[in-house]
Amino acid sequence: MSLLQVHELGVQRKDRWVFRNLSFELAGGEALAITGPSGAGKTTLLWTILGLLEPNEGEVRLQGEPWSVLTEAQRRPRRNLIQAMFQDPLASLPPHRTGWEILEEPLVIHQQGDGATRKEAVRAMAARVKFPEACLAQRPAQWSGGLAQRLSLARALMLHPKIVALDEPLSALDPTLASHLLELLLELKAEGLALLMVTHNPKAATRLCDRTLQL
Repeated sequence: MSLLQVHELGVQRKDRWVFRNLSFELAGGEALAITGPSGAGKTTLLWTILGLLEPNEGEVRLQGEPWSVLTEAQRRPRRNLIQAMFQDPLASLPPHRTGWEILEEPLVIHQQGDGATRKEAVRAMAARVKFPEACLAQRPAQWSGGLAQRLSLARALMLHPKIVALDEPLSALDPTLASHLLELLLELKAEGLALLMVTHNPKAATRLCDRTLQL
């Protein structure tokens, strides 16, 4: 069974359909690129799949079970299945918290482990995404764009999700840093992680993704 099922999904804004009749599935270890011009609804689709927006038509299911029709309280026990890395990492990371606190927060919310095991999990994940442990004591304003992206990805991975949604993950990075992040995403995909990636980068889409959804 696929991890994600999207069936005849539609989102309407006032009298205009942002998109309509979208259907696809996503399996473990598979990556789907979501492309199209600005304003085509790429981010709206991603947010709808994540459960941050409600569809007007159709449904999203995770592992064959209802998702889009649930309330957030009903989604929370399964929220670990799908996580996100947003386009602007500095805007999406809490500015007043250190790297340690940001990465530990998902574990605290989902009541996983105690203080010692959570700290070790944070240390291990930082190493996994090649985020320097010394920088974990710092706050987001002290990090470069590349470090902020890596910390953002680490946060998305802390609960060991089955699916990660990526909104333009390479757009704020120089070519070298973008290449490093792409290599890491390829490694994660090879380990069975499913990826949904909104992108304007055709080379990255070709290298990372198995299929492309054009909006």
